Amino acid sequence: MAVILIKLISNTFWEIADYFSYRSKSAARLYDTMIGGEYQEEYEHCGVASAKNILHIGSGAYPLTEMALAAVSNGQVVGIDKKPATVAKGTKVIQRRGLSNHITIQHGDGRNYPVSKYDTIIVSSCSIPKIPILEHLAKAAQPKTHIIVREVDIACPYIEDFLASHPNMVISDRIRHNPFPFIYPIGWMTFRIQKQ
Repeated sequence: MAVILIKLISNTFWEIADYFSYRSKSAARLYDTMIGGEYQEEYEHCGVASAKNILHIGSGAYPLTEMALAAVSNGQVVGIDKKPATVAKGTKVIQRRGLSNHITIQHGDGRNYPVSKYDTIIVSSCSIPKIPILEHLAKAAQPKTHIIVREVDIACPYIEDFLASHPNMVISDRIRHNPFPFIYPIGWMTFRIQKQ
């Protein structure tokens, strides 16, 4: 029950942060600085700079992950979200930033989206249902695909249990993110995984 409550609080926070960042330049600057820095550090640590085709599952109305990726990689970035209104907002943000030649936002569901052409796939902590998304990636992603999975601290055991039962999904690293005010249990862990 606690895991569900924390996930709900976390997802609500990220939706609110996206909403205000979409609407306000000052909120966007704060979000870019505070969380964008965490994402850039994550990407540098995970070797994303060499990726050619990157997919982000759970792009949101303010696609900060995609914009941070564009800053560290020359690869093509596709962000997907299940909500058409969210996709429209995310597309506007990318257009305003002049990144349309580098980033595309599309409507899609991580449980069945075609993933075979991507060498790097990022699964947002807000992406739900997480385990069915990972099941899809375990089956459909190509061998040697790098998969970066973000999850709130309290829900990490579910990711670890899933990975323990899927030997073709090997953890190569973990990165803990706890920038204030994201202390345990609402901080998040990044799992760096390679599909075998």
